[in-house]
Amino acid sequence: MRRAITVILGITAVTWLAGAQADVAVLAVRLGAQDVATLAKFYETAFGLKEIDRVGKPPTEIIMRYGATVAAAKAGSSPEFLVARRESGAANDPIAHAIFRVSNIVATVSAAKAAGATLKSNMASVRIGTMSVKVATVVDPDGNVLEIMELPKGMSHLRHP
Repeated sequence: MRRAITVILGITAVTWLAGAQADVAVLAVRLGAQDVATLAKFYETAFGLKEIDRVGKPPTEIIMRYGATVAAAKAGSSPEFLVARRESGAANDPIAHAIFRVSNIVATVSAAKAAGATLKSNMASVRIGTMSVKVATVVDPDGNVLEIMELPKGMSHLRHP
């Protein structure tokens, strides 16, 4: 009986621990801006994000999400992009950046450049996990580094060994 109770408690503990991590998901990415409205317009033009909310007048943060329309973006559940006011002279961290999964890296990099981004690294094919993916990096008009990644056709996420 004691052994059965120990086994039941062990299984319960493992189930509880597994459940404690099951609800983790990316909620948002925050990007710094000197001019919040201008940088939000860049993300709308280059990547199709829609403004769903703003904080302050003038805005100190604009909240954006994917959707075919503003109403669809507000109703959607994609992670949010928070374009937030950054103090002048704040250091740009070259490691922290957003990563966009795209279906056509050439078209996306061209759109980003046309909207005001600069190319940081040309497109290259790299191996991540068990996949060969196309990757390029651009820098938005406020100095945020953005990684653009095209997965093989039919893939929606990276596959790791």
